[in-house]
Amino acid sequence: MQASGHSNIGGNGPLLASSDKYVPELDGIRAIAVCLVVLAHYGLGFIVPGAFGVTLFFFLSGYLITTLLYAEFQSTSNISIPRFYLRRWLRLTPPLLVNITLAVMFCRFSRNAVGGNTVPSGTILAALFYYTNYYDLAWGLNPSVVIPFELFWSLAVEEHFYLIWPLLLARNIRHPRRLLLMLSTLCLVILLWRLIAHNHLGFSSAHTYMATDCRIDSILYGALLRVLLQTDLGPAAVSILRGKPCRVLGFAALLSTFIFRDENFRETYRYSIQGVALIPLFTAILTDSPASIHRRILASSPIVLLGRLSYSIYLFHFLARTPGEVYFGSAFHPGSVISGVIFTLLISYGLLIVVERPIARLRHRFRANNVIIVPPLSTAALTGKVPPRL
Repeated sequence: MQASGHSNIGGNGPLLASSDKYVPELDGIRAIAVCLVVLAHYGLGFIVPGAFGVTLFFFLSGYLITTLLYAEFQSTSNISIPRFYLRRWLRLTPPLLVNITLAVMFCRFSRNAVGGNTVPSGTILAALFYYTNYYDLAWGLNPSVVIPFELFWSLAVEEHFYLIWPLLLARNIRHPRRLLLMLSTLCLVILLWRLIAHNHLGFSSAHTYMATDCRIDSILYGALLRVLLQTDLGPAAVSILRGKPCRVLGFAALLSTFIFRDENFRETYRYSIQGVALIPLFTAILTDSPASIHRRILASSPIVLLGRLSYSIYLFHFLARTPGEVYFGSAFHPGSVISGVIFTLLISYGLLIVVERPIARLRHRFRANNVIIVPPLSTAALTGKVPPRL
């Protein structure tokens, strides 16, 4: 959800080398994800799959983080774990601190008007140290505890991924097939664990939805796709994945997860099917011609800007709706929704200008210098054409 829109996919053609080159289409995908979440939370959850928006964020994060780590290794023959964690801290924490500060201040004098209480210190600590998902589950999702940081469960899942995956990747980066096997096994194990937790241990649907042990595979599928591209199987895999049969199957599988409403399916198989379905769809989007309508839409300036604001939008869209909720007496009153959207966009854009851009320059100082592109998969291998100079 929070990684930058960089990848091994170039804006001038199909799959290129592992690098940190900016790719606007990835911000476009992030924009779609955050729109799904906000629309669902603003009263359209009965028709908009907001939960899938989070899954899409997860998949994209896994793919992007893995790509950036590969780019660092190809540039320096090393992955600096301390620098990685510092970059993540600089990316995530400043907007998070602004959100927590405003939320705590605002809740003290107005949140009680809509049924909330002063934010407990334990809730603040859970938000600051990324264990909101387990904290909220331990309190049974009690509104007086989870408000106003109920959305931070997904940030916790991603942070737990960041704590584990770079270490595994760094230790096995010279063995992409081993990594591919590890990721495939982990995804299967997590599916089996969800089945056991839901069907035999009586874990709640909230646990299978929010807990890292049940949801981290949604991020791992994105990492799996990137590792697959790094192996010698990559060119053949891309040729198959971007083909029409895989696109159709991926779309049909994804559609089935929205249509089929059985609770057991939704709390167990749904997340795995969505992760697998996104692999061919994601590959197809980023290897099609840049002139294709979907890539042009995803790379358009308004969509890209929305994607760049997506982290702050995700953080603030609940809090930004609260003034309207207090004034109009309902979270879903048209006035609450309209004012919430306006405040969310204003806050997010303000943070981009005042906080995120200056800190992005600081983060850049802690990235590997002189990235050298060493293509594990060349454009020529995929298209039969000579790749453009970068």
